Amino acid sequence: MDKVFKIGIFGLAANEQSTLGSIFKLAASNSRKYQIVNSTEMDQSDIALVDHDDANAISEWHNFSVDHSQIPVVFVTKTTPEIVETNQVYLRRPLTLKRVLETLDTMIIDVYQYIPGVVIDDEEILEEEANATLLGAAKNLKQNFGTKALVVDDSLAVRKSMDLLLGQYGIEIEFAETGEEALEYIQDNLCDIIFLDLILPGIDGYKVCKEIKANKDSKHIPIIMLTGKGSYFDKIKGTMAGANVYLTKPVEQERLKEVINEYLPNLN
Repeated sequence: MDKVFKIGIFGLAANEQSTLGSIFKLAASNSRKYQIVNSTEMDQSDIALVDHDDANAISEWHNFSVDHSQIPVVFVTKTTPEIVETNQVYLRRPLTLKRVLETLDTMIIDVYQYIPGVVIDDEEILEEEANATLLGAAKNLKQNFGTKALVVDDSLAVRKSMDLLLGQYGIEIEFAETGEEALEYIQDNLCDIIFLDLILPGIDGYKVCKEIKANKDSKHIPIIMLTGKGSYFDKIKGTMAGANVYLTKPVEQERLKEVINEYLPNLN
């Protein structure tokens, strides 16, 4: 049984609201769906998203919550506070498909006892033992995301697509839009696999690949080169730079599955 959860927005820039709308459209095939409500329907919200970095949004939420304290809230922030109060939930910027859906799904499990694909109410009553097992498995889902991928691409559409595809494998995903950002990330963080665009602003994918493979701490990381081109010369050049395999955009799900099976066998 499908269920639509209404999301009230307090603050958030227009581009972030647009991103949320796109994420909710991509997830529309799931049994649980999310829908942003307009300003006149805030009292009908199932979950409130509040811009924690905007003092006006915080003030607006506080005034609203006086009469609507039952609505659970998720605070959107660039940096999660070191000390988090009990029951406070934070969603870290930038807003990616995986982060948004994982946070909201966890919220509806905890607050509304709703598991995607299973509604626990008077119409569908599960046995107590089975119910506890399902809820426990769903709540532990986030803890099983131990594999990390870095996706490097300056195209928002490609990043969203890869977020959706990789999210199906429970992979924790980080993003970089330039080669410089990717190299900076690798200096302080290691990951299990890298999906690297060939053409990037600034340093191109070939040079990024060479630098990663030249570093003793990161040379073991498999690099999957992404490109809109499919020429033999590009593949040879990518291989010489140290790329493990070449994928042509848009990435096909079955081809990605083959790559995951080969380079991340522990996910099987």
